Amino acid sequence: MLKSGVYTQLAPILFGNGTSQQAGKKAKDLNMTKVLLVTDKGVLDTGHAEKVVNVLKAEGIDVVMWDGVETDCPDYTVAAAAAIGREKAVDSIIGVGGGSVLDTAKAIAAVIPNGDGVLQEIVLYLTGQKRYAVQPLPLMLIPTTAGTGSESTFVSVVSSETMQCKIGLPCPPNYGIVDPELTVGSPAFITAFAGMDAFSHASEALTEVKNTPHSDLLAYEAIRLISKWLPIAVKDINNLEARENLALASNFAGIAFNESGVHMGHSTAHALGHMYHIPHGICCALVTPPIIEFSAKAYPEKMKKIGEIMGLSFSPETPENIGKIVGNAVRVLCKEIGIPSLKEQGLTKEQVLAAKPMIYQEPLCMTFDGTITEQDVITLLETLYDDYQ
Repeated sequence: MLKSGVYTQLAPILFGNGTSQQAGKKAKDLNMTKVLLVTDKGVLDTGHAEKVVNVLKAEGIDVVMWDGVETDCPDYTVAAAAAIGREKAVDSIIGVGGGSVLDTAKAIAAVIPNGDGVLQEIVLYLTGQKRYAVQPLPLMLIPTTAGTGSESTFVSVVSSETMQCKIGLPCPPNYGIVDPELTVGSPAFITAFAGMDAFSHASEALTEVKNTPHSDLLAYEAIRLISKWLPIAVKDINNLEARENLALASNFAGIAFNESGVHMGHSTAHALGHMYHIPHGICCALVTPPIIEFSAKAYPEKMKKIGEIMGLSFSPETPENIGKIVGNAVRVLCKEIGIPSLKEQGLTKEQVLAAKPMIYQEPLCMTFDGTITEQDVITLLETLYDDYQ
């Protein structure tokens, strides 16, 4: 019997090469008249943000540029940008950049009309105990990496000083433009960990409690595209065909993630990223193999299908063997694209195990469609450290 569930698509997505040139027209359709364009200095250097500014201005839209985004969306940067937005009386937000930029843009859209107090009460908004007094500003997102799929997810992942953790602030976008041309030439290392971020979204969405046949379909296709095209894009950062396929995979994984969800893998990535300032995509890459091994106990057929997509075969077809074969294949993929181990990044096993309380106490950890014990978290962290050298 097929599992019941709700199929959702948060916002329209305009996909294809050169589509960022339509940003002005789409912004006008959304009644944007004075935009806070959110980006970072790296994206500014590529010229992508300036190109979007130009097409906005060509449609008569005023633009205030803010390039103060920092990695992992610290809440103080959101407050700083929101203050500028209020001072300049902007009526809308456009984010142009990678995951941290898009997360920051989302949070700014909610905070400008509702005040900085939102950032102190993120957990209340995330759990539905509190709703925004004022509707967030109209929001358009234009990714320049193929990883987060944030243009199709409802939360902004904010690094909260108050809570001393990463936590999701709800703020869905109104429109997304996925232009693969904006990802061409992205450095190999960023390409690698962004791609594995999308892989982790897809693989965890298959086993989150809200998974549906629809989210599964998108997740499997994302895994197929990433497995094939990510090594190619890392080896040749200007390969447009690879970039097109990865951009599509990232968006598909984002929709699957938004419709289903993620679980212990992302709790682990959030904790390690917060504690040791490791890029989110690297954490996701390293945690995916042991998560697959863990998930195979409850979902052997789904993990087997991931393996078959990657060209693997299984004998015997036991849950443990399926998990180990697929997990090791993902480790090989991570090695091929240059993902460094935690040991190579200077962490000790004791430091990694110290993340256990933060992981196990995070509600996201328990959204796996099965049982998770404290020992499961310990085993995950030990495997994460020991089995990827």
